[in-house]
Amino acid sequence: MLAGIAPWLLALGGTALVTAAGRAMDVNANAAGFAFLIVVLVASVRGSLLGGMVASIAATLCYNYFFFPPLYTFTIHEAANWVALAAFLVTSVTVSRLVIAARVQAERAEQRRNEVATLYGLSVELFTATNRVGALGEAAGRALSLFGAREGGLVLFEGTPYRQNVIWWLGDKPDEMEDLIAGVGRHQEPLEFPSPLGRDVHLPLLVGGKTAGALVARGTEASLPALVSAARLVALAVERERFIEEHAHIEALRESETLKTSLLRAISHDLTTPLTAITIQTEGLRRRAANDAELRVAVAGISDETARLHRRIDNLLAMARLEAGKSRPRREPTPPADLFHAVRENLPLVFQSRPVTIRVDDDCPDANVDPALALEILVNLIENAHRVSPPDAPLELTARTHPLDRAMVRIEVLDRGPGVPAGLADADGNLVAGATSDVAQRGLGLEIARSLAAANGGSIGIAPRAGGGAVARLDVPSAPLPVVAEEEAS
Repeated sequence: MLAGIAPWLLALGGTALVTAAGRAMDVNANAAGFAFLIVVLVASVRGSLLGGMVASIAATLCYNYFFFPPLYTFTIHEAANWVALAAFLVTSVTVSRLVIAARVQAERAEQRRNEVATLYGLSVELFTATNRVGALGEAAGRALSLFGAREGGLVLFEGTPYRQNVIWWLGDKPDEMEDLIAGVGRHQEPLEFPSPLGRDVHLPLLVGGKTAGALVARGTEASLPALVSAARLVALAVERERFIEEHAHIEALRESETLKTSLLRAISHDLTTPLTAITIQTEGLRRRAANDAELRVAVAGISDETARLHRRIDNLLAMARLEAGKSRPRREPTPPADLFHAVRENLPLVFQSRPVTIRVDDDCPDANVDPALALEILVNLIENAHRVSPPDAPLELTARTHPLDRAMVRIEVLDRGPGVPAGLADADGNLVAGATSDVAQRGLGLEIARSLAAANGGSIGIAPRAGGGAVARLDVPSAPLPVVAEEEAS
């Protein structure tokens, strides 16, 4: 209360003091006028605009009453005195307003200086902080406190403004605050409105045209441009943190791929030598078993499994090279019938041990695939079907145009095995990558087939078969039809 009446007391007290001193010293009107102007100036500097105006009016009245003849009356006889009194009033009011305006400008300049200093400190703090999200919240909290915010905090969005992750918050967080923050995220515009705390400002954190979150300052008197600048700094820091995390993830993946490739190469080298020795010994046994039917069957089994292990190692190396980007599929038009013929040559024991039927629709187009990779896919699918099917149970190989997409070719391997393991495929029959952590349950061949199919622009699916068993499906792009010249067409 004393602070509110201090400008009045200063204005009236100063005017009374100058009046009393002037009358006691019997100064002339000009000297008294300058003294009154000093009082108005001091009252304006120390008080407010109202105090300066009060000082101006009081000084004008005292100047007229005590220093303009006839004294002790508000009557003015001479026109010159009217001019002098009016000039004094205008001068005192003008001086008061100029002083107040200068003081307001100085206060604003000081506020801007403090805001710039705060923004500089915030920028240094944000971009020298460790790469953890908590540091962003701490820096944003200090910035809000420096901007005079009584409550508020930092909120980041997780894909959508309605999924909010509160990084840091000070004070109460009303229920409607989430809707306000979501609205700021949707419209990407600052929201400013009065509140019980004074003035609330909600600011979007814009990064690349997208809203990463919101900065909320409740009960703040800081200027909107300063708060917007602070929000931009926080948004840049959020983007920096995301970039650092993604960069670390990419580096970890790159190192993992390099390690995997090196490990597979080492395994291939270490396994190829003993497998070669086993193959040589097997051929020797095959010659010795010419007259022993039982031994001949055992040797054939060993030879088949050794060849299958060779193919697995080659498949793993091919998959590693494709995933590392060191090898690219060479896709070309390939008839499905040719692929089936190549499969028969690569799996003679499978085709000899059980009936295998092959059917290719007349209108089935060529597949646009790398023939070597497509062959390995089919070999793995047929080996899996052969392994899980009962002895002498037939296998069926079919090729046709995809029933839903004419630009794709569907090749199927049908068996009469135990069916589809739980979690191996989704509701549409698509093979789920990583659906189970047990690779043995999924089958290494099936995992290799899925990777090689993706490299050819296709996919692997598996579904239950009517009457028991499973249907393994390879969907790959069909080869474009050749362009027929007009003269040839005619």
